Amino acid sequence: MSDFIVAPGEIIKEYLDARGLTQKEVSKRTGVSERHLSQLLNGKTRLTEDMALKLEKVMPDVPASFWLNYEVKYQEYLAREREEAHLEELDLKEIAKRFHFKEAFGRVGGMSLVEQAIAMLKILGITDFDRYGNAVPDGIEFMQDGGDSEAVVVWLGLCKEEIEEQNDTENSPEYSKKDFVDAISYLKDVASNTDFMASLKSCRMLLNSVGVYLVYRPAIANAKVRGALTYYLGHPTIYISGRYKTHGDAWFAIAHEIGHLLDGLGQKGTDISIDDPKFKSSDEDDARANVYARKFFVDEDSYQSFASTGDFSSAAVKSFAASQGTPPGIVVAFLQHDGFVPFAELNDLKDRFN
Repeated sequence: MSDFIVAPGEIIKEYLDARGLTQKEVSKRTGVSERHLSQLLNGKTRLTEDMALKLEKVMPDVPASFWLNYEVKYQEYLAREREEAHLEELDLKEIAKRFHFKEAFGRVGGMSLVEQAIAMLKILGITDFDRYGNAVPDGIEFMQDGGDSEAVVVWLGLCKEEIEEQNDTENSPEYSKKDFVDAISYLKDVASNTDFMASLKSCRMLLNSVGVYLVYRPAIANAKVRGALTYYLGHPTIYISGRYKTHGDAWFAIAHEIGHLLDGLGQKGTDISIDDPKFKSSDEDDARANVYARKFFVDEDSYQSFASTGDFSSAAVKSFAASQGTPPGIVVAFLQHDGFVPFAELNDLKDRFN
């Protein structure tokens, strides 16, 4: 709840009493009616700029700015009180479930549902939960496979909150596509480290050096989103959820979003509404990004030739991955996504992380 603030009139009255000034005397000195002055001192009317200047004349040691700043703080307090009263009228338990308060805030001790609701509105950048569809940034591109829209929007909001914390935003240069293309040529070597968190850190440092931001924020239940591409203060920004918690799937998602960036997506594009049933980029865009991701890690002709054999035994996959200098878990992620291998198979070849 908001910290209690008394009305400016009460403070003015204290200052007048301390100087032995009566309402009648102040009325005569300022030309303000006793009735209006009484309303001000009893908090029934706002303190205006003109009145603040008049009080400054009566009490020269207290500048008008002191009273005006206090009035602003008091009106902010009243507005917050009204907001909290409005939220208390809503079914906050249902809203908390719908917008995943528990996953967003954890078990925050002493944080009421109203306080969590206000914090979530700030995360989403909206004034009312009914406006959540407008929380999707213009031009954002998704790599996702279903899920409920509220969970996706909450995840996006949480990712945005992490941009400056996870990235060296103060020292990152302006984005240059040429420098970016040169830098990502090293990412295959970075991805060869199957300790995902270590490879993620190295990837972020490399991308930051060419003006690109990378955020890892664990997926939220029912979001089913693996990655997204947007811009933050002119910098391309990639969000990764780490869905499936495997090194191969996470790097597939990173490469997919890099493909979108090279394709020129994410910066303007179409304003995507949460009501869009697919809630993602076009199939054509995704297809190009998937091909790019494969080519990033394996030779496309070799991949298609290997897939055509139909031999997807662990030994065969490991052998092909070794021939491409790529961790087998990444190859498995491609094979599963392309429908050559069921998602329930070959997962023992993927390196998992928490």
